[in-house]
Amino acid sequence: MTIAIGVILFFLVCLACSVPVFVAMGVSAIAGSYLLGGSNLLQDAALGAYNALNSFVLLAVPLYILAGTLLQQTGLSDRLFSFAASLVSGIRGGLGVATVIACAIFAAISGSSVATAATIGLVAIPVLSRNGYPLARSGGLIAGGGTLGILIPPSIALLLYGVLTDQSIGALFVAGVVPGILLAIVMAVYTIVVNPRDPNWQPVSFGEIVKATINAGPILLLPILIFAGIYTGIATATEVAALAVVYIVVVGLASRTLGWAQFYRAGLAATHASVMILMLVAFGALMTQFLTVTRVPQALTEAIAGSGLGFFGIVTVMVLFYLVLGMFLEALSMMLITIPILYPVAMTAGINPLAFGIFVVLAIEVAQITPPVGINLFTVSQIGKIPFENMAKAIIPYVIMMIGMMYLVAYWQDLATWLPQTMDYNQ
Repeated sequence: MTIAIGVILFFLVCLACSVPVFVAMGVSAIAGSYLLGGSNLLQDAALGAYNALNSFVLLAVPLYILAGTLLQQTGLSDRLFSFAASLVSGIRGGLGVATVIACAIFAAISGSSVATAATIGLVAIPVLSRNGYPLARSGGLIAGGGTLGILIPPSIALLLYGVLTDQSIGALFVAGVVPGILLAIVMAVYTIVVNPRDPNWQPVSFGEIVKATINAGPILLLPILIFAGIYTGIATATEVAALAVVYIVVVGLASRTLGWAQFYRAGLAATHASVMILMLVAFGALMTQFLTVTRVPQALTEAIAGSGLGFFGIVTVMVLFYLVLGMFLEALSMMLITIPILYPVAMTAGINPLAFGIFVVLAIEVAQITPPVGINLFTVSQIGKIPFENMAKAIIPYVIMMIGMMYLVAYWQDLATWLPQTMDYNQ
């Protein structure tokens, strides 16, 4: 255990020195193995990284990222926002609600929080500003709405959680539907309460709603196809990801919004993001193996079990743990580090694996919007030219909403488990 504590401290020092997370994990794991008396360290590390990546399921990661980047390049998000705005035109805070709806729909395609915030932000921020929405509040709304990208399926975070814990990816995706919709509704209600009626509101006729729906039809159909494919078991999560890429390419070519230049930019961006994630998975596996050998998860589980903390206490400790880590670590890095440690704790506490997956994703959603490392805040701040400190204040209500949802999922686990129980899947 002394060696494990020393390696963990070394890992934290590496992070404090701005060493890339995957490098810090790999070096720490190799150093720990050396201290444990291991031989052939580099060979074992190479085999461990290879085995971590040798998974058909992980093919879905670059495919879903490519689907999101292709959709960004087509510019069809303008039609998506126009459709959402036509649905809620005239209600109090209608454009804000339209932003939440657009984020939820785009989230059901891209699986990425940052892609959702960036794509919808480019369209929504100018419209919100023209209609009197304070710039900081608009930025907070888009950064918060963007987090739906890793909760509403498909979700790259849930996919990685499934790989790490050996859970059904399809069941995890379906488990995110109800909590994702509920969180979107909570965000929409908050937007209605805090925003006035849009001053430039114009009545929208039924014909205009139909026209906006037809224009956005190809985008609206894709989330339905993704969910139907996974829920019915017709296709696996990986196969659905491949079909989504093909679908977006066909739609982009048919609508003449996707050319070779856009395809190249989308592929390059997807490659960069995919390599980063897969490097984290590969070297995170080495760190997980070291922690397992040194029995860190078991020791922590035993310590919490003997501490006398009730269910509320255990959940609160995990919430605080994620809140603190989320201020310093990127979301997926945090998940890869914490799952091997906290998953046994959650199972001992009686939390269903699917519900805990949603709990963890909500936790890393909070990490996406909490300073100083909240990537969604930086993204929206740059897009909208919004001072970062102003956005840090505006995001507080959304952080509170997500923490409340974490407790709700922990105490009412049927929110996550009910829908997967209606489908045929294997644990």
